Amino acid sequence: MSHSLAAGSPVAFQVLCEEYCYLSNQQALAIGLIANELVTNALKYAFPDGRSGQVVISLKLSDKIELNVRDNGIGATGHEEPKGLGSRIVALLTQQLDGTLSYERIDPGMRVLLRAPLRIDGTGPLPRTGPAANP
Repeated sequence: MSHSLAAGSPVAFQVLCEEYCYLSNQQALAIGLIANELVTNALKYAFPDGRSGQVVISLKLSDKIELNVRDNGIGATGHEEPKGLGSRIVALLTQQLDGTLSYERIDPGMRVLLRAPLRIDGTGPLPRTGPAANP
């Protein structure tokens, strides 16, 4: 994917996540689609003209889901949140998760943070089990 979108620019990726992440099917699908769209946007817009950079994706689970995608690219121009098709899809998926989405211009780059309640089947929080439950 990075070859077709980044047009040969060297972009490093770092993924930070617990060894075990337990999500309902609905939440896992939504998180995956949101992460894919945010990374795609970073590759398309953050590193023009063959510029190198880094994209960091982190997923933290507690009583909520926190997905953080940030890059050290050129940042966004203007003061409005993105309004393209991909951004509208991200907004709709965030709504399905009963979450919030925030865009923050950082120096350098952009950070997008999704926060949503963690649910097992849409009815309540997911119980934590396995090695990740006992840090």
